[in-house]
Amino acid sequence: MSIINLFSNKSDIDVIRNDGYGSADFDVAVAPLHYATMSGLDIQSDKSAVYRTDSGLQLGIHSPKYKTVGYKDMIDSTRNLLERSDFDLNGINEHIRTSHNGARCFVKYDLPAMTYHTGDGDRATLSLLATTSFDGTWPFMISAAATQFACTNLQVFITGEVAVYRARHTQSLDIDKGSNIIMNSLNVFSKERDLWLQWQDTKLFDMEVFKLFVEASACTSAEKLIEEGMMNDTPVTIMDNLPRRNSNLEYMWQKYTGVYRKRLGSTMWAAYNTLTDWSTHRVSGKEDKLAALQFDRHQIVRQVVSDYAKAA
Repeated sequence: MSIINLFSNKSDIDVIRNDGYGSADFDVAVAPLHYATMSGLDIQSDKSAVYRTDSGLQLGIHSPKYKTVGYKDMIDSTRNLLERSDFDLNGINEHIRTSHNGARCFVKYDLPAMTYHTGDGDRATLSLLATTSFDGTWPFMISAAATQFACTNLQVFITGEVAVYRARHTQSLDIDKGSNIIMNSLNVFSKERDLWLQWQDTKLFDMEVFKLFVEASACTSAEKLIEEGMMNDTPVTIMDNLPRRNSNLEYMWQKYTGVYRKRLGSTMWAAYNTLTDWSTHRVSGKEDKLAALQFDRHQIVRQVVSDYAKAA
């Protein structure tokens, strides 16, 4: 993995700056929120509405303390932080996505020059995720992750000092703190890789793996069957006895047995790859909501795997 000198990243960042802001290229404004009574009176509430200036669409309702952090400002801040970093940005890719009519924004930066071999013949490159929203769902947040080359799964980080910077829209953004978090992501990436190597040698029984998938899919009926005594049955038998099919649970089990267990063995590494496959690729529905669904699933996987690591 290569590191370059400070402030030598300008030309790499200028390349993505020239591409603009994609679907995030719009401005917002804040206005007092009014509502009409039954008698027709126009009453001003103690809330404010955030709306798009290009379309007039309302994106969120907030208190007067709310500070708008525009998507273009977030993207510019993240680009500036990367430009100031020691990272080798050669070949950097920026992926900008919005959802819910522009109420949420998710930006992913892949740094192909910052790459580790994962020990199973594959490679993973450092990725940074920047998110914010106008509907109150997400704070302004920068976090670290990795993207595998072979399957393009986004590997969320779960180690104790995971590289995450958060700021609510009622707070001032601390650029220096954000810069430090980004620089720390390299150390976290190294520790995460050590954990992945450990998981490649961590054998799991089928039911142990299945319970991880049950937690991720929030399949309470499967949890109940396991608690009621089906612990010694096969995962397929449990799924056959569910009162209602859970397509996410089925997807993960089929991917695990048909792809990842065959390639990586009955290991935690295979289970983890299955979970990240689900959060990265098993997203469907309205295009306008896919980015939000994918991001939310990444957080589910982070929690499930973190719980496993703490209990192990």
